[in-house]
Amino acid sequence: MGFLSPWFLAGVAAVGLPIWLHLLKRHKTDPKPFPSLMFFEKREQSSVVHRRLDHILLFILRTAMLVLLALLFANPFINRATPKASGKKLVVVAVDNSFSMRATQNGQTRLDRAKQEAMNVLSGIPATTAAQVVALSGTVQAMTQQTNDPTELRGAVAAIKPTDGRGSFGELARFTRTLAESSKMPIELHLISDLQKSAMPPGFTDLRLAGDTTLILHPVGGEIPNWTVENVKAPTHVYDPKRVHIQATIAGFGAPAAKRTASLWLNGHQLQSKQVDVPANGRAQVEFLELPASYGFNRCEVRIDSADALPGDDSFPFSVQRTDPKKILFVDNGRHPNAALYYRTALDSSTDAAFMLDVQRPETAATASLAGYAMVVLDDLGPLPPGLEENLQKFVTPGKSIFIILGPASVAMTKVPVEGDPIQAANYASRDGDRFLSVSETDAGHPVFKGLERLEGVSFYQAVSVVPSKDARVLARLNNQTPLLIERQIGEGKALVFTSTFDNVSNDMPVHGAYWVPFVLQSATYLGGGGAEQPVNVAVDSYVELRTGESKNAAAEVLDPDGKRALTLEEATNAKTYPLTREGFFDVKSANGQESLIAAHADRRESDLAPIPQETLDLWKATGSGDAGGQNAGGSAEQKTTPWSLSPILLLLLLLVALAESAVANGYLRPQAERREGVRKAA
Repeated sequence: MGFLSPWFLAGVAAVGLPIWLHLLKRHKTDPKPFPSLMFFEKREQSSVVHRRLDHILLFILRTAMLVLLALLFANPFINRATPKASGKKLVVVAVDNSFSMRATQNGQTRLDRAKQEAMNVLSGIPATTAAQVVALSGTVQAMTQQTNDPTELRGAVAAIKPTDGRGSFGELARFTRTLAESSKMPIELHLISDLQKSAMPPGFTDLRLAGDTTLILHPVGGEIPNWTVENVKAPTHVYDPKRVHIQATIAGFGAPAAKRTASLWLNGHQLQSKQVDVPANGRAQVEFLELPASYGFNRCEVRIDSADALPGDDSFPFSVQRTDPKKILFVDNGRHPNAALYYRTALDSSTDAAFMLDVQRPETAATASLAGYAMVVLDDLGPLPPGLEENLQKFVTPGKSIFIILGPASVAMTKVPVEGDPIQAANYASRDGDRFLSVSETDAGHPVFKGLERLEGVSFYQAVSVVPSKDARVLARLNNQTPLLIERQIGEGKALVFTSTFDNVSNDMPVHGAYWVPFVLQSATYLGGGGAEQPVNVAVDSYVELRTGESKNAAAEVLDPDGKRALTLEEATNAKTYPLTREGFFDVKSANGQESLIAAHADRRESDLAPIPQETLDLWKATGSGDAGGQNAGGSAEQKTTPWSLSPILLLLLLLVALAESAVANGYLRPQAERREGVRKAA
């Protein structure tokens, strides 16, 4: 037995306190009334009788409290044999069932070989040793609890199924660290895997094992050549099938140079097929033009001819939706004839032809139905004709958008039409020398200015000065602090105000194609794109958003690749997300009513079957030894005993003694207090 903090034993000196209370306290007697003391002789009275211990039980309890308190702070311990010294341990059998374990060699998949190896490991575990079976992919799935039942352990191994997830050895290391902390026993970890290099975490420290963890590796594979469709770039929306460009990347991992045949499939039918030369351990790209997709959601794939041991990655699913182009109304009074031309040219430069421009005069737009338009552009109209502003207000307020262009004609107005901010005057700059205005700041995080880098080199010769309201947001300013682009919410809709023109008279922005085209397309997508959409082509183990805070009570629905409902009734009404755990197409209807077809593909890092180098594996094993990982775990791997603190027992005894002292003190002292109170009342 020993003490972790022996200096606290000095607190035993506090035992003198109950001694003083019970033995050396001053004797006090209650005064009694007497007429005169003049005839009494003064003499000393012995106090020996008052120095006897009284209330013996109370004294013992108080002394015991102080002794226990001092011992508790000194933290006594006894040495107990460690589980390792007594031969105890926990065996963990981890079977890798990630996507790469589908690879076939000699007529068997790697997972089949891994399960056979796991059975061999289980057969060598003594009957008195507890074991646990886990499956490893993107997460660690415990197939059993800690058990000595060999039938349960073997049944758990047999029940492991292949998955489409990516293996993660970092997750396995985190699991074993948590298990070691909870079990307080040495762990013998058997990892049965193809030991794929791509399953390593970004940092080696994430592989750290707990102290007294022995890692035993059982490799069931090796580097073999593999070709895969690594990635597909395709639009999520198809507006004009003849303008669709689909680009696929074909990669070879550990593979020699070869010719592969790539084909494009639409809803189960092959459309096109092309030959592609893939260099040794390299990549090649193939492009497909046109996609005659039908209206609605379409299931598409790019496939290559299977010529390796892992055919599961020879196809790449992706989803597209065929819709009509969104219509944009461009209201122009003819003052700037080049503005509509520049704007249309920028829209038509898009490869997917997402927008279609319709030009009208203000008088026609005042009475026209605007319901079929995604957004409206007002091109420096000046004072609006009767009825137009009311028609635009009805269009924007429910949730649509408007883009307002200001120019020389707008200076005659007192406020921006529809948007309502005050107009002060026009700012002019000379074309001579460097006497022009330029953009000094932009909101780089806004979707309109993504990648535009402050419009460097664009010159502005005239801009209308607008005073933004408190609820408006200035997205760009000129170097004289004049707002260039202002955003403001109008009801459920929004408005953008551009304080210069869209021709090359007030500025030269339309002739800077590198800025003009992205600005027009990104602003049109932001205003007329219908809001943010979640990705529809994602990797396995991604999550689909089912609801936001505004749709708590509505039900969501998910159909898996087999067409079966994937959500329970409770999940349909409460779940915020849904994990995509396998490859294929998922029909998703979110709680807000939005429908989408989401294509999930296996993470292509699983296609690289290169194993982890041996020196890295040796370093990983060393992290579980006493020298590498045991110091943080509280002892060396060779330690035979470990200190076991007696503090919990002392704390319980202290609590019991304190309760007993309180009860005894109350019994001794209350009658005396009551007698004194009676004497005072009699006096």
